[in-house]
Amino acid sequence: MEIKVEQLGHTYMQGTPFEKEVLKQLSFTIPRGSYTAIIGHTGSGKSTLIQHLNGLLKPTVGSVKIGKIELIAMQKTKDLKSLRKNVGLVFQYPEHQLFEETVEKDIIFGPMNFGVPEERAKNRARKLMPLVGLSEDFLKRSPFELSGGQKRRVAIAGVLALDPKVLVLDEPTAGLDPKGRREIMDMFYRLHQEKQLTTVLVTHHMEDAATFADQIIVLNQGEMVLEGSPQQIFSNVELLQTIGLDVPETIALLNKMEQKFEQQMPCDLFTVDEIAQFIKKYMFEKR
Repeated sequence: MEIKVEQLGHTYMQGTPFEKEVLKQLSFTIPRGSYTAIIGHTGSGKSTLIQHLNGLLKPTVGSVKIGKIELIAMQKTKDLKSLRKNVGLVFQYPEHQLFEETVEKDIIFGPMNFGVPEERAKNRARKLMPLVGLSEDFLKRSPFELSGGQKRRVAIAGVLALDPKVLVLDEPTAGLDPKGRREIMDMFYRLHQEKQLTTVLVTHHMEDAATFADQIIVLNQGEMVLEGSPQQIFSNVELLQTIGLDVPETIALLNKMEQKFEQQMPCDLFTVDEIAQFIKKYMFEKR
């Protein structure tokens, strides 16, 4: 599903002495089937923005169109139930939302709430387990007996059980160690490709944005300051640092190499493997 944001603005507690404008005239398009990362300093409006994508928040001004469903300021939105079925939102620490007696009951709760028959919902849960890296044996276990990482995978399966067309990830690796973070991010990318999802990732890990995203949107104090490919975004090192963002460690290393050897380096190497191969080749050629 394509997402089209036009002149979107949002103000909390509008009309009161405590009103605060959080989003200001945002306009951009997220193509169907793309992987888009949204980055920005704390308080830049990232989480507020993505809560518009499934109708948890409505525009104060402007509009958001997801597929054929449109949220327009000052207008009642039709078919919010369909929107929330098609847009799966994975919050930070989604495991905090687990509440049922068994993993299976937790996963099938959402689909059954949207009218999916119980047996079909259970079949969907069984098929999802290997996709999130868990065996079917977990279905009969209590979610409260699982490790933190396992709980998160169960919670993610609950979102995927709705069979969404759009997957919105709000800091999905918060609190995980580097190994767990990599496993979760690899899992999401695999799901993105296999299910041909439109994926939106909010993250403060620049390496994840650079490695997985087709396009990146940079927010600062509620405004969009940059939009483009990872190569385009991370070539603006000074601007990113001005608004409190870092660049991926690989890009920082390449910048230091430029200063050291006084020679332009590539700006599209984001993974450790890519930069290791480049350095190996570069040093061999300098002999």
